[in-house]
Amino acid sequence: MSSNHHKPKHSQPARPERLLPKANAKIRVNILYDDGHVLALDKPVGLASQPGRGHIDDTLVNAAFATHGEALCKLGADRDWGLLHRLDMDVGGVVLMGLTDIGYDNVRAQFEDRTIAKKYLAIAHNAPPADTGRCTRALTEVIRGDMKVSVNVPRGGEEAHTRWKVLDKSKTHCLLEVEPLTGRLHQIRAHLAMMGCPIVGERVYRSDLPPNTSRAPAGRAMEPLLLQAWEIEFRCVAGTMQRVRSKLGIDVLQFATQQRWRIPV
Repeated sequence: MSSNHHKPKHSQPARPERLLPKANAKIRVNILYDDGHVLALDKPVGLASQPGRGHIDDTLVNAAFATHGEALCKLGADRDWGLLHRLDMDVGGVVLMGLTDIGYDNVRAQFEDRTIAKKYLAIAHNAPPADTGRCTRALTEVIRGDMKVSVNVPRGGEEAHTRWKVLDKSKTHCLLEVEPLTGRLHQIRAHLAMMGCPIVGERVYRSDLPPNTSRAPAGRAMEPLLLQAWEIEFRCVAGTMQRVRSKLGIDVLQFATQQRWRIPV
């Protein structure tokens, strides 16, 4: 005898990044490039890249839906609503989005082939051992408290390469152009800290702070993280190389000006 008294199956709620993003015209984001296939936006510091836990409709993707919603909607969740890469909330600068299938797939392939050139500006404590060089310490993602971070372990880990170039320096700080040649979690932040050059405002990868929190200790004010996704170079659908630069962030600009450093343009 069969029974119909079965417990109903409870479907899991869809992850926020899989839901159709809501357009949010209140978030103002500068458009740096738009050729109809690829869009480059200047993400402000403090803005999440995509919807997720705690940020449902107040992200870069929501801002993009207010101006390019029809195109991004057609790309769908499987193409991350057009988003091609992400930046930490604390980091501002250039972010690429696809507007068509061919535009998204073309740039996505360049990311996978590591032919995309991404350059960051970082202001760090101390200076690296040479004016130019490359950090090649392998990185492994681990959970520390309520955070996922990248660490170097004696064995194993994923290949990670970060190239640096000193643009200017003082006795205590330096201005760096940094190019991540691989795309590991917090790669630039972790590598610079391992070299003894933590980024100014770093709250995770510093020896004097707990490794499991991004909150400043009692009595210490929150400093802005002086790291900016400054430039990106890619090949557009038409086949020509495009170089897009973001506007220099106010915090990086002020610090560099106080140090009387040569500011890149």
